[in-house]
Amino acid sequence: MADHNKKQAKSFGEGVRGYMKGLEVVDYRLIISIVFLVMFGLIMVYSASNAQYGASLLKRQFEIGGLGFIMMLVISYIDYHIYAKFAGALYVLSVLSLFLVKVPGIGVTKNGASRWIEIGPISFQPSELVKPAMVILMAYLLTQIGRKMKKWYADVILIFPGLIAVGLILFVTKNLSTALIVFGIVAFMFFIAYPDKEIWRWIGVVLVAVVVVLLVYYNLVIVREHSLLLSEGTSATSNADFRSNRILAWLYPDDYPQASMQSRYSMYAIGFGGLLGRGLGNGTMKYYLPYAMNDFIFGVIGEELGLVGCGLVIFLFIYQVWRVFTVSQHAKDRLGSYMAFGIGIHVALQVLLNIGVSTGVLPNTGISLPYISYGGTALLLQLCEMGIVLNISRQIPGRRIRVGDSSQKQDRTESKQVHAA
Repeated sequence: MADHNKKQAKSFGEGVRGYMKGLEVVDYRLIISIVFLVMFGLIMVYSASNAQYGASLLKRQFEIGGLGFIMMLVISYIDYHIYAKFAGALYVLSVLSLFLVKVPGIGVTKNGASRWIEIGPISFQPSELVKPAMVILMAYLLTQIGRKMKKWYADVILIFPGLIAVGLILFVTKNLSTALIVFGIVAFMFFIAYPDKEIWRWIGVVLVAVVVVLLVYYNLVIVREHSLLLSEGTSATSNADFRSNRILAWLYPDDYPQASMQSRYSMYAIGFGGLLGRGLGNGTMKYYLPYAMNDFIFGVIGEELGLVGCGLVIFLFIYQVWRVFTVSQHAKDRLGSYMAFGIGIHVALQVLLNIGVSTGVLPNTGISLPYISYGGTALLLQLCEMGIVLNISRQIPGRRIRVGDSSQKQDRTESKQVHAA
């Protein structure tokens, strides 16, 4: 009987190992990180919102997450080369969708910003669609242009669509955070594909231009507006538009207590959490922090789970981005490599912006924390992007190669020997 049980256990173990080896081609470690972050997000959304909304937001986020996982699974079986054929159409449609926020009856204004559209029970930000569309378009253009990168008109072709998208996002939706992410996606994908000898020259030009623009904007707009508001004895919330409001509140938090409230309360929450936090569900700042389950959920994590919890979240994001970059490095062609790299950059930039805002390093930009913040559109698109990455990893040469494994070269050599025989 004991021998029979041992055989069953051995057979079960071999079956599990065989199943996991079959998943290696789609990088199951990336899947585990996604599942963990989404489940952790559900817990934190409930903790941040149960006092005001009960379990309603948790239920909705769970439904959206379930739908997102189904879409991720389906997309992981769709050849990523198909998206390149429709890259231009996806880009144009995503950019044109920005104008829907200005359509009466569809566009919705919240907190002074016209960024949302509502069609029946469905509400989302069209600017979110631009991010994956930009990744796909840039990957396609970089693949098509290839060695022509050294010519000036190739640079224009690569940068022009990104500049149009950034300009329309700022002009139509006034969404600075999304504009920064789209600009970052274009810039990083452009630099990663550019010849090594030329890249530092372009980086220097961009950095100088950004510094000049920021200095001019600060001296001509921010300082002037701050002096005017103080001289009139009024608050920024009454006279300044919401973008200037947030920048002024970040630079002069004591002069604009109402506008800087979210950032200050988020930093208080992280400070109160200390090393180990007050315990899950025991945070108090979430009752005073507006929309704690959205943009400032990292502050709730800091108060309830402390520095350890924040560190764990940061580690998981670093691990996930590293896995995505590993898939990019081993993709079977340049299209897959550029596409996976762009998705990894998207996740990294969004995490950096959200944590920077929650810790007071950056002004309030209204950006969500991937997988964790409450919000349907962002979660669905993030999981769909991961579906694309999984399909890219599925097509990595060598069926049973562990992505990024040190034994990869040996396995490939053995595979070639078998084919040769």
